[in-house]
Amino acid sequence: MNRVKFLRDDIQTFLLSFDDSVVSKIINSLELLDELGEQIRPSRSKKVTKDIYELRVFTDLSVRIFYTFHGRNIWILHAFVKKSQKIPRKELRIVINRLRYLR
Repeated sequence: MNRVKFLRDDIQTFLLSFDDSVVSKIINSLELLDELGEQIRPSRSKKVTKDIYELRVFTDLSVRIFYTFHGRNIWILHAFVKKSQKIPRKELRIVINRLRYLR
């Protein structure tokens, strides 16, 4: 992965904390994002706001990875396990604050 960068180390630590099968799917999804960039399509990715996108990792857990495009890189802003249909406000606030830090 050349273009995918983590804004914070704890995001990468969180994503690597799952069992091997989930981590494998997370890595595959991030590699696909790195390869396709803005060409990645639903149902793999969804635009959340103007500059924030949600990468969906399909496992028995609903892992969601928020990212943005900045310069030539794809910045991973936040990740969490989604438990409901809607994105919790708390999680979205974290993403928006981290995006402000990046810009």
